[in-house]
Amino acid sequence: MEVVRNINKIAKDPNSIVTVGVFDGVHIAHQEILKRMKEEKLKTGARTVLVTFDPHPQEVLHPNEKFYILTTIEERIELLSNYDLDVVYVVNFTPEFSNITAEEFCKEIMLGKIGLRKAIVGYNHAFGKNREGNPERLREFGEKYGFEVELIPQLLVENNPVSSSKIRAILKEGNVKLASKLLGRYYFINGVVVKGSGRGRELGIPTANIEPISLRKLMPKNGVYVVRVTIDRKHYFGVMNIGYRPTFGLDGEKVAEVNILDFDEEIYFKHIKIEFIERLRDEAKFSSPRELVEQIERDKKSAIRLIENEFTKVI
Repeated sequence: MEVVRNINKIAKDPNSIVTVGVFDGVHIAHQEILKRMKEEKLKTGARTVLVTFDPHPQEVLHPNEKFYILTTIEERIELLSNYDLDVVYVVNFTPEFSNITAEEFCKEIMLGKIGLRKAIVGYNHAFGKNREGNPERLREFGEKYGFEVELIPQLLVENNPVSSSKIRAILKEGNVKLASKLLGRYYFINGVVVKGSGRGRELGIPTANIEPISLRKLMPKNGVYVVRVTIDRKHYFGVMNIGYRPTFGLDGEKVAEVNILDFDEEIYFKHIKIEFIERLRDEAKFSSPRELVEQIERDKKSAIRLIENEFTKVI
């Protein structure tokens, strides 16, 4: 898979199947598009090209709003690499680019620069200035310029429409188990282990403090989670707390810290990947550190039961 950030580096090929979208999260509805592209490639020998955008258009069009992404562009590219694409074109989304009309984008970029035999997009896809390039307009462009259009229908999971915005809303509620069903994988964050206060070790429950690699990325709702941890390509399980450690009166300092089960190694400044399996409870304020330790021990037992009962066969 070739990753291109300059449109002039793409060789024009009229036998190209193209899809366009942010693909934030590369969730199961995105995966349906990618599967269809691969099927068409095997059937016709066409080149497959995915056009994505970075930064996310919402970050550029609404800079004063708090908007969080599901995947950084690096994570997105890594996930896309599993789908046998030939080219991923990463468009630098700017205010100037946002003013390109749907027809200009279709004619000048998709047809003029990439080459286009068929476009495969989601049922509610929209592109171009003011999102005017809806499926109906895309079909009109197809008839006008001579390319096919295929729309992938809506997917529902437990009556939830699968979309990046819906997954963000679910994660903000802390329902990481439902989010994983819409994603087709566990939601994850990448980070670096940094030095914390050392309070966990003092209590006999050492934790790794996580500094996320990207502050643009959505962190699930504050609370306690069962997680899978990857360090140096090895997998472990743990109990993660996201919040303000109210028992110690640290309301102004939000932290993400994980107690890794059956683990006692020095990992400061190492890269760490956290995958969210299940939410255990809300963050709570305890009357004493001892009461907190007792609750953490209960959390660990709950985590072990979950892992043994539900996840060992798929991990």
